[in-house]
Parts: sequence; structure tokens; C-alpha cells
Amino acid sequence: MPQLDRIIIFSQIFWLFTIFILFYTTITHFFLPKFLISLKARKLILKINSEKSFFILNKSSENKIELLATTVKNLSTTKKILNSNSGFSISNFNSTKTNKVDELIGNIAKDNILFCNFQILDSINIYSKLIKK
Repeated sequence: MPQLDRIIIFSQIFWLFTIFILFYTTITHFFLPKFLISLKARKLILKINSEKSFFILNKSSENKIELLATTVKNLSTTKKILNSNSGFSISNFNSTKTNKVDELIGNIAKDNILFCNFQILDSINIYSKLIKK
């Protein structure tokens, strides 16, 4: 086998090391910095996005707490107004005929469910009298 000949084995080892050293320096000098720049940019983008999402989450929770406080305040004000006015007392509602109102609200809710369904309304073709078929 000519590959294992003692005369040429040293030149083969020399060229092997030379080519690998050139390959290694080329990769580390030209390509590795580009990869590192992209990895650092990705890390920076992730950091900025996480800070923004944390800020938005905090702002959202503050808005939620503020909305809850405003709602509780408004409900307590409404309760005070309703309790102070004798026209809104429960005894007045018991003496009135609310069955007719309950029936009317039930019919409105049923009609709303039956006739305001957008899937049903989209399936009904409505033609104007101005447009000839």
C-alpha cells in the first residue's frame, strides 16, 4: 500500500495538519464572528422583548386594579342612591305587576337569539326592489 509507505507518511501528516490549521483559522476568523454577532443580537432582542412584555403586564394589572376600584366605588354609590330613594324599595316591586315585564323580557331575549344570529342572517338572501332578478 503506497499510503503507508514510510517515505511519504511525513509529507501526508504535514499537509494534514496544514490544511486543518488553515481551515480552523478561516472558520474562527471569518465565520465565527458573524455567528457570534447574530447570537448577541438575538439575546439583546429577547431581553428587550421580555422587558417590554413585563412593562405591559404591569400596566395591565394596574389598569385592572384601577378598574376594579372604580367599579366597586360606582356600585357602592349606586347602592346608596337606590337605598336612599324610597321609590326603589323592594316592597314597591312586590306590589307591582312584574309578570308582564318578565314575559316581555323573555320574548325579547328569545327573539334576539332566534333572529339576530349572524349565521342565520347571512344565509338569508335579501333583495332590493330596485334590483331586478
